[in-house]
Amino acid sequence: MNQAIADIIRGHIEAVIPGWLDKISGLVAAISIEQRGPDNTTVIKTFPVACCVSADDCKEGAYNDLMPNSAYKSVIYFEDKGIRFTSARGKFKYYTSNIRLVGWLNIAKILGTDCGSEIPCTYAAHVVAEIIRAIPQFPANISPFAQVISEVIDQEPRSNAIFSRYSYNEVHSQYLMAPYDYFALNIRTDFAICLDENTVYSAICDERISP
Repeated sequence: MNQAIADIIRGHIEAVIPGWLDKISGLVAAISIEQRGPDNTTVIKTFPVACCVSADDCKEGAYNDLMPNSAYKSVIYFEDKGIRFTSARGKFKYYTSNIRLVGWLNIAKILGTDCGSEIPCTYAAHVVAEIIRAIPQFPANISPFAQVISEVIDQEPRSNAIFSRYSYNEVHSQYLMAPYDYFALNIRTDFAICLDENTVYSAICDERISP
């Protein structure tokens, strides 16, 4: 279900603030891939990969799509932090979803562009503020869920630990220093499922997350 929640939130962000968006994905999985090291030994590297990217796409290099790259303005994706059942009332069951939005920014490329507001995007705080404003803050019925409402509940400390589940070699590590920036937002979404409705969700797929 968190894949659907991530797609809903991603859609709101894309609709409201497209100016600096470059690479944006829904929910990702940590995918481990064998690669050849500099001494021709086999090493295992782990990458964030959109959940609907195929194995064939990965073989063609799609596993690099969400890794920092100086050609990008931004990279945004979501990580699964679980769903908790909270209560049942009448024909509704209520749940709380937790996902983490990870954002990486190329400030040099974003600098001076329109961020969707009258304030130029000059550093991560502007981007975070725009994302918070873009997230739906009033209950809405979005198939297959009812009464969906999301909010950013906290921002994690700015630290390389944000990317600790992935393999950042020397090539990618340089993109975690100035003029690049990054952040992670924890998002809680409360929603209900109506037991009387028979709805089927059609997932939004990233395909190849093209430039």
